Amino acid sequence: MPFVELNGLETYYEEYGEGHPVVVLHGAGVDHQVWAEQLRPLADQCRVLLYDLRGHGRTETAATETFTMDQYVDDLGAFLDELDLDSPTVLGHSFGGMIGYRFAADSPDRLSGLVTVGSATPEMFSTGEWFARSAMPRVVAPVSSNEWVMNALHWLGEKLFVADSAADEDEFEEIRAAHTCDAAADSDPDLPKINRALQTYLQSELDPSSIEVELLVLYGENEAFLERHADHFEAQLEDCETAAVPDGSHMGHVDDPGFVQDKLRAFVTDASRGPDSSE
Repeated sequence: MPFVELNGLETYYEEYGEGHPVVVLHGAGVDHQVWAEQLRPLADQCRVLLYDLRGHGRTETAATETFTMDQYVDDLGAFLDELDLDSPTVLGHSFGGMIGYRFAADSPDRLSGLVTVGSATPEMFSTGEWFARSAMPRVVAPVSSNEWVMNALHWLGEKLFVADSAADEDEFEEIRAAHTCDAAADSDPDLPKINRALQTYLQSELDPSSIEVELLVLYGENEAFLERHADHFEAQLEDCETAAVPDGSHMGHVDDPGFVQDKLRAFVTDASRGPDSSE
């Protein structure tokens, strides 16, 4: 079974395909399965690598009392080191994209490009967003079950943003179930620790100009608040493209995998050439 040790944790990962490496970071509370089958079509031109973040899936349970964003960023760096990945593209969804933003800001020389799907910056652009991102994780999540938290966040997204901002849960689970793994999940997601790591990110500062790599920011058409985050990057970076997944929710890659695949394929084709390559 494919495991690699990252900062003392036996970390589960999968890979397929050959070519330019694409490292995939899933969102909070799920695991690599939500992306695995959807990205398999890219294996004809890419080396796709997916790992379960600490506190998730089949990765060894961490004994630490808390998680921080710095740990997740360090884990990504260790993954690149252990698999000897040179200038990969990182693809991150939601929390995974936040890890990508921070890593790209800290170590832009290690990446050829970054793609995020449904990922926010630490900036907040409305009172409703402040409540969703601050009060809920701090007050509700630490004292609630994983299932209750997820249901509450979906309800909150529908009330504060758009009725179709939450993903179709049944479709989401079908996609995960379609991908089989040799190893059993180590435990349920450790949401209180994960939420504390999320808070360290949301309370930090992120200078868009520090992300000196090619950037593609995707968000669901029904996530109006994330459009403002995409515009925030596009206004300050020359090498940034943004796009809305048509009729997409927070799980835009679930709603319209073909759209996301096409965008990613075009982006990787460009990123894999490198800045010094000719057209």
